[in-house]
Amino acid sequence: MADLLELSAEIRAGDAAAAAAARAAGVAGAGRLGELAEWWAAGTGHWPPRPARVRLVHTAPLDPGVQDLAAELGVGTRHLGAGIGADEAVDAAVAAADAEIDAGTGLLLLAAGDPAPAAVVVALLTGAEPVALLPRGAAVTDSASWIADAGRLRDRLRAVRPLRHQPSALLAELGAPGLAAACGFLLRAAARRTPLLLDGPGAVAAALVAADLRPRATQWWRVADTGPDAVQPRAMHHVGERPVLDLGAGNGGGLAALLAFSVLRAVPALDRQEAADV
Repeated sequence: MADLLELSAEIRAGDAAAAAAARAAGVAGAGRLGELAEWWAAGTGHWPPRPARVRLVHTAPLDPGVQDLAAELGVGTRHLGAGIGADEAVDAAVAAADAEIDAGTGLLLLAAGDPAPAAVVVALLTGAEPVALLPRGAAVTDSASWIADAGRLRDRLRAVRPLRHQPSALLAELGAPGLAAACGFLLRAAARRTPLLLDGPGAVAAALVAADLRPRATQWWRVADTGPDAVQPRAMHHVGERPVLDLGAGNGGGLAALLAFSVLRAVPALDRQEAADV
C-alpha cells in the first residue's frame, strides 16, 4: 500500500497570489460564491479561472440519471475500482489520480458512500458518541434495527480504537476498500495540487483522515452538500468545513457533486462583472 503519511507529507499550500487576485476581483454581494472563487483560484493557481477538464470519480456505480446529468454538464466519469482489500484500493486510487491529473484534469469530483465504515472513522477521529451518528426522529422506522446498528457501530469502534494513529492499519481493519480508495485518491490529488469537490460520507470521512494527517490538506477540497445522516455534519464541524450546498443530497451517489459544480461554474462571471464595472 502507498504510505498515507508519505502521501500527506507532499501536500502544500495553495497559490496565495491567485487567491488574492480573486479576492480583489470579488464584487459586492458575491457572498459564498466569492469565497468559492478564492478557493478555486488558490487551488488552480489562476485568476480568472481557465477552462479545465472536470471528472467525477466514484466508488460505486452511478445511477443513469446522474450519468445523464454529468454528460449534460460536460463532466467525464471514472469508476474507481476498489479491488479486494485496502492495500490494492489505495494503490489503484493513487494511480487513478495520477492518470487523471496527467491527462489535464483541473477539478475532481469525488463521490463515495460507505456510510457504515465512515461512521466508525468519524466517531474515532472526532470523539463523537456512536449513537450521535445514527438516524433519529422520523428517520427511525424500526427501533430494533436502530439498536442493532448502534451495537455494531460501538463494537467496530472498540475494535479499531487502538489504531487511532495508524491510518493504513485502520483502513485495513475496517475492510472497506471503497473508503480506502477515497483516502488514497484524495491525498494524491491534494499532493498534486488539484482541487476536489467531495460528495458522500465516504468522501468526507476520507477527508477527515487526510486532515488528521496533514491539517493544511483541507485547503484542497470543499464538501459539495450536507448528507441525509449525521456523519457528514459532525466531520465538517470538526475541520471547520462549510458545504457548498445545503440540500441534503450528499449521499455519495455523485448528484451533490454535480450540483455543486454547477454552482462553481458561475465563478468566472465574477471576473466578467468586475470588468464591466470598471
